[in-house]
Amino acid sequence: MKIFLDAHLALDEAFTTATAPAVPGEDSGLPAEVAGFLAHLRLLETVPFQYLLPDDDLLPPESIRFFYLDRNWTDAAVDGALAAGTFTSAERAMLAGRYAEVRDAVDQAERNIWATRAGGPGHDGPAEVATGLLLRSRAVSGWPGLHVRAYRGDSQEPMRMLRIERLAPAVLLALVDGIPDKVVLEEPRQGIQFGVDDVDGTFHVNVRDPDDGSATGDTAAVPFRAGAPGVIDMTKLSANLLGEIGQPDEELDSAEYALQMLQLPYQQWFGDAPATMPDLLRPVIKVAEMRTWLRLET
Repeated sequence: MKIFLDAHLALDEAFTTATAPAVPGEDSGLPAEVAGFLAHLRLLETVPFQYLLPDDDLLPPESIRFFYLDRNWTDAAVDGALAAGTFTSAERAMLAGRYAEVRDAVDQAERNIWATRAGGPGHDGPAEVATGLLLRSRAVSGWPGLHVRAYRGDSQEPMRMLRIERLAPAVLLALVDGIPDKVVLEEPRQGIQFGVDDVDGTFHVNVRDPDDGSATGDTAAVPFRAGAPGVIDMTKLSANLLGEIGQPDEELDSAEYALQMLQLPYQQWFGDAPATMPDLLRPVIKVAEMRTWLRLET
């Protein structure tokens, strides 16, 4: 009810202004506040969740649903909001006569919203086919800054995201400008994460070359302390890593140890993942070179 009350108040003021004699040089178009409200409505903002998902069984726990956003449906929502501001046949006739002007103003406001969120200029028209996803998972509540990206074909340039928002602690909504071939969910990249990999109950660390951080393809078994399940024996793990690196008589300093334990953000792909994944870890300075500098400085 609040949605349509706001629309009524804004549109009532807009139509009252429109019926007054035009002042030379005065902009008689749709007020920016009304156009912005309707543009946000097109992106399903302020729409109650029960209208987006009428039954909880359609989105059970730990599930994802992909959908098309029917432009006819969103235009009908806009028409309904506009109709809330009309009471007489004259007002309805005025609204019908200004429909093209209203549509163009809402299209422009919608492009401005996308451009602002993307941090760059928008394109010249509204999304002809908008798609989206609803994700219900503990990953949403566990990682509030979850990244969502969509790709078309073999392009590595992400598609324009129209909206990414948590509708509930464990429910995420994302809208895409177009029809993607691949969608990827990724852990937030803020901060540094350390950890080990679990494959069928066997834990290991993916070994990296200490000089440049590149993966060697080898793995080192993760030992645990006796009588303390889940607590890693860091001394034995260091020896295992050095054995896989081929330097059993050396020692891992703190920086090299951190390099081995570093965990890149986990990614979940829907659709075919790229044949060649981009190198997310691109060291600019080799660890060995940094150690040389430190020795020279000291």
